Amino acid sequence: MREATAFCMDRKKMHGRYNMEYIKYYEEIVKRRHSCRNFTEKKVEDSALDEVKSYYEKCESLVPSIETELVFFDRFVGERLGASVGYNGFIIKAPEYFAVFSEPEEHYLENAGFIAQGITLKLTQLNIAACWLTVNDAEFAKKALGINTDKKLAAVVAFGYRNKEGDDLRLDIVSPSNVKMVKVGEKAAPKMSLNDLLYHKRYGKPLEETLFSELEDALRAISTSQSFFNRQPYRVIVDDDMISLIGLPDDMTSESDACLNYGIVMFNFYSVMDSVRTNAAKWSFEPAGRELGLPDRCTYIAKCRI
Repeated sequence: MREATAFCMDRKKMHGRYNMEYIKYYEEIVKRRHSCRNFTEKKVEDSALDEVKSYYEKCESLVPSIETELVFFDRFVGERLGASVGYNGFIIKAPEYFAVFSEPEEHYLENAGFIAQGITLKLTQLNIAACWLTVNDAEFAKKALGINTDKKLAAVVAFGYRNKEGDDLRLDIVSPSNVKMVKVGEKAAPKMSLNDLLYHKRYGKPLEETLFSELEDALRAISTSQSFFNRQPYRVIVDDDMISLIGLPDDMTSESDACLNYGIVMFNFYSVMDSVRTNAAKWSFEPAGRELGLPDRCTYIAKCRI
């Protein structure tokens, strides 16, 4: 049994060393990343875990001042979590899991989502599947894992080798308290089209395809981003010099899961831009600085220069 072990790094010392060399193109990595809820029992090799640790050592975060810790644990330790992590009282069974613990500073969940999504794409490169899990009770889960840290549990991801012999599973969602797993064969969960995702300069104004051709792969990386319950409660406003990420109200997405969603989205966009541009711009939580025409309950999240 692999007990929960922490792999700690002071990210304040890592600013400016973000290394995206393993992500070359949208087609190679981001497009291949599909959630898996049906894993084999095969353990992930230590050499693969070492590669993930090496990636984590080099990666940059959204908020460099926030310190994080990466923790690995196996399915035997995962059984201790009970209903504190997972869907509707049960956890996705996998041979391995990783968790990101974080200082609970402003934007720590977006930051954790950004970091963890990078790890899932590293796993994709290694032909290892992954599935994001909802954290229902962070304090209980932290105690169950027995991790000695003053940081807060921010994100948990199941990972391992996809079971190619059996049907995969998807979430059949009636309400947040009524979630079941059903077999779906090879069909992947639908994702948002660019026409539904993108607006031009103001919320609700359609964006012509000719206006975003240079950014197409990076924007498609947003449209194919994983989100909790596959709800994708966000939109993007494209302007001449920047894009703005907009959060939408969604009764089935908790506030913490929404913040993790935003981090996932921001990583996917940045990773593709960084693969094709030198010194790609970073996301900023500074105000948009312009009128976006947002309807009630829609929220400006962050911006990125393009």
